[in-house]
Amino acid sequence: MSLPLKLGPLDHYTLIVEDARATARFHEEVLGFRPSRIQKVNAGTAPTGGFDMLNHVLRLPDSEERVVVITEGLTEESIFSRYLQQYGPGVHHIAYEVANIEDSLALLRAGGVRTTASEPHRDPLTGLLQIFVSREPTGYFIELIERSPKASSGVFTNENMAALANTMTSYLESTDREVTAAEKHENPSVAIDVSAEEVLPFLLNPLNLPRWTGHRLIRQVDEAYTETRMHGDLGLKVIEEHGGVSYVWSKDDARKRVHLRVAATQAGCLVTAVLDDVPRDARAHVVEALTLELKILGAVMESRTDSVSQQDWERLTAYHLAIHQRVGL
Repeated sequence: MSLPLKLGPLDHYTLIVEDARATARFHEEVLGFRPSRIQKVNAGTAPTGGFDMLNHVLRLPDSEERVVVITEGLTEESIFSRYLQQYGPGVHHIAYEVANIEDSLALLRAGGVRTTASEPHRDPLTGLLQIFVSREPTGYFIELIERSPKASSGVFTNENMAALANTMTSYLESTDREVTAAEKHENPSVAIDVSAEEVLPFLLNPLNLPRWTGHRLIRQVDEAYTETRMHGDLGLKVIEEHGGVSYVWSKDDARKRVHLRVAATQAGCLVTAVLDDVPRDARAHVVEALTLELKILGAVMESRTDSVSQQDWERLTAYHLAIHQRVGL
């Protein structure tokens, strides 16, 4: 499977405006849209019991299912007020239905298309799944949405609306500086056309690390594994947990952990590096290294290492040398 995505019908589109009621009235009285409901949400800047997001949901003139959501921020600190101030009023996102959001996400990752979160937001009660594609290619966000029997067209849960909104934070940084790659894409991933059942055992074997990472000097002593470094060996444990594999390096009382989540898709699986434990000031470098390593992992698993460029192999060797000479973990 490859791009382009197989999109379903338009699900909805959202406007961010200064006065949601006035904009909704124009749509109703001039354009023939029909009111569905008013939905208020707290995305995190209002006190408990309060709201920072006002949504007028209107049905399109020729549809009972398709809607426009007209959004207004209710506090100065809300992400919606800040977005309006930085980008002005207008279309915030256009949402399309997809049959399988995990497969769609895997194709986007394989094509180098960024999203504002590492995985879709799932509403625990309805099963509704949503994720934003980054706004750089188009000037607005594109939303992919997988609906469920409990979340029919035109229905949005407060939890997902708040969660999606908060994935936009990196787009609201000061314009005086460039947003780093690590802030835009904190959890690198790779779509692999091999089943999770095949990929997981490969990742669980520490002796496979030299085939796709900069960690090349791995050895086994009895039942334990170590990584040889210039300034002393490190202990290495590989643990199957949390839907994937965790690599834990240790020396004395210090620990370093990197988790790879392995999610099955229709085409194979999606491997995502979860970097919650990596300090923010070190994240940009880690993202850069893991993006390359995951790319090579995909090539190894799909038996196409000849597709990896010489430049990428040289970069991996440079990572190995830096790791080998590193003091500490």
